[in-house]
This record gives sequence, structure tokens and C-alpha cells, in this order.
Amino acid sequence: MSEGSAEQFETFNDRRDSEQNLKALIRARAEKVNEEYSSDPAGAVRETFSHLSAALIHGLPLAGIPDPRVEILRPGAARKHRHLRVRNAALPSAHVTAVGIYRVTTVERTLVDVALTYDLATAVTMIDDVLHNCVTDVDSIERIFAECGQARAQLRARSAFDLADDRRESPAETIAAVRLFESGIGGFEPQVEFKDDFGRVWARVDFCHRGSKVIIEVDGLGKYSMGTRTPRQALEAEKNRDARLMAQGYRVIHLTWRQLFSVGPFEDIKRVVAERAIAR
Repeated sequence: MSEGSAEQFETFNDRRDSEQNLKALIRARAEKVNEEYSSDPAGAVRETFSHLSAALIHGLPLAGIPDPRVEILRPGAARKHRHLRVRNAALPSAHVTAVGIYRVTTVERTLVDVALTYDLATAVTMIDDVLHNCVTDVDSIERIFAECGQARAQLRARSAFDLADDRRESPAETIAAVRLFESGIGGFEPQVEFKDDFGRVWARVDFCHRGSKVIIEVDGLGKYSMGTRTPRQALEAEKNRDARLMAQGYRVIHLTWRQLFSVGPFEDIKRVVAERAIAR
């Protein structure tokens, strides 16, 4: 590398650091493979970025990085290296696309591969995002799913597709929905609006359980730092809104990003919902 052609990664001390490292490995792999293919097209084996690597190339959100290695599909080979995982798969041409210098599985095939391989939170976060942003549709994903095997993982993948909901607006909301499902807590509807007597919306909450009158709000830094209001103004507006909801008999529970990965907060929610449902 020539002087000045690189810069040091910014350190965030959170999951973004892992994403940066993986993106660098993916880029390095793509440069190497493309160079080999250019010098010897006949002898080079074409490989395709897949799974989490494909998700990053497509710009899909990651709930986490359960495998920090570059993931590729290559016919006739299955290997694991320190920074590379090769899966044996012959891909139909319809399952492959190009994004810049990357030969990569299509968005639909990527979603199916992730759903067949990784946990619900990882898969549903991506599916919700593409549905919410109209990148693809359920029918297109289902067609690719029907063409893929791996019978042992079919049930898990089916759960991911059934749990997806295009109303969720952030990865945090999706992970919360998955945790509610895994905790056996049903009845929470996403993005519920509250209107005044004139039909004007004065509140929209992340999740609402109407039967027990419990509301869940998933808080992130962006909630208070984005928009035209200062963080102090945003926090004050939230407190006023919560007070108005509580005056109507609702219990408002706020979850932080860190709490989404703990069992305790969802056990508390399950207990609160059950107690309030009985009381009503």
C-alpha cells in the first residue's frame, strides 16, 4: 500500500468495531479474487460472497456478528480458516448478483441463507429491514426459500419469515419482538398510534399490549440525538407523553439496547403483563 492510501479505523467500543473489521476482510478477499480472475480467467474458481458477508455488502443491518469470518460459497469445497469460511454450494445464476467489485448472493438468497444458518434475531432484523424499506417482498423471498434445501434448518427459517413484520422501524425494535417471541410473550402490536378527539396522533409507541395496557418503548441514542430537538427537549417530551399514557391506565416500560440481550427484562415484562391482565 502506498503512503496515505489507508487510514486507521475509528474505534467505537461496540459492535461497529466488529463490522468494520469484517468489511475490511471482505474487501481484501474481493481484491485478491478479482486479481486472480483477471490474470487467469480460465483457471480461477468463481466464488460468491454469502451469509453475513453478503448482508454487509448489501447494507443490511446486523444484530450481531456470530461469525467474524468472511463467508463465501464455492462449488466442491467446504473449509474453515481463521478469517474465511467456505461453504460447498453450486448457485443458480438467478441467486447471484454483482455489487460493485463483489460477486454476491442476491438479497433474497442472502436472507434465506442467514435464516437457515443463524439465530432468529440476526435473520429477522434483516428481513424486517428489507420489507420496511421495500427492497424486496415476501413472495420473492419465499420463492428462493422453496428452492433451498437444508431440511434440518427449515423450521428455524420458517419461524424467522413468519415473525417478520414490515411495521418495525429499527433493528432494536425487531430484536425486542424476537425476544418477546422467545420468552413466550404474545399480544404486543408494533407501532400503535394514540389519537385525540379530533383524530390527531399525539403518540406512537413501539409496542402495545392492549389486553393488559402495557407499552414497551425501545430506547437508543438516536432517539434523543436525532431530529430538530435537543436531547433534553426530546427527553422532556417523552416524559410528558409517558405521563399522558399512564393517565389513561397504561404501564410504560423502556428497554435499552443492552437489555435486549438479557433474559431478566423480558421475564419482568411477562410477569407485568400477566398481573395486569388478571387485574383487568
